[in-house]
Amino acid sequence: MVTTKLRKRDTGEPGNGGQFATTLRDDAPILVPEMPGRDLVFAPGALRLVEHLESRFDAEGRTVVSIRIDRDQLPVSDYRQGPAPWEVRDEDVDDAKVDAYLEACSDDPETFGDELGFPGEARWDSASHTLELTHTGYEGVSDKDLSTNVTATLSEFRRALLLREWD
Repeated sequence: MVTTKLRKRDTGEPGNGGQFATTLRDDAPILVPEMPGRDLVFAPGALRLVEHLESRFDAEGRTVVSIRIDRDQLPVSDYRQGPAPWEVRDEDVDDAKVDAYLEACSDDPETFGDELGFPGEARWDSASHTLELTHTGYEGVSDKDLSTNVTATLSEFRRALLLREWD
């Protein structure tokens, strides 16, 4: 027993006239808004150091976080306890000495970033009191993970200055 499928042309009924046929189209122009940077959130303790924060992407698509540091919040004193508990030396370290140290660290931004525990490069700009962090690690890092990295880096930056022995 052979059955044949009944088609429209067999019944005399008109077809769709090509209204459902595939058509070729050119690419449609799509405007993609430029993202100024990332949405970073920091722990309150790290924000004491921050005077201004800016996040952007560089020409290579890497995330650059510029953090203007509040100089009054930098822990730069030459506090040291001598061999006896009453022999305490506590003198402020001048800004020029701090800037010279941080500029020297910035001579090798990759090493400076490693010392601060940041997955990328770190640079200090004395003129604007800005710590610039360029993320060179995993490019798909989320805003939350990057925020955690930058917060930890700021804490390490503060700790490194606190423990530094200024001569």
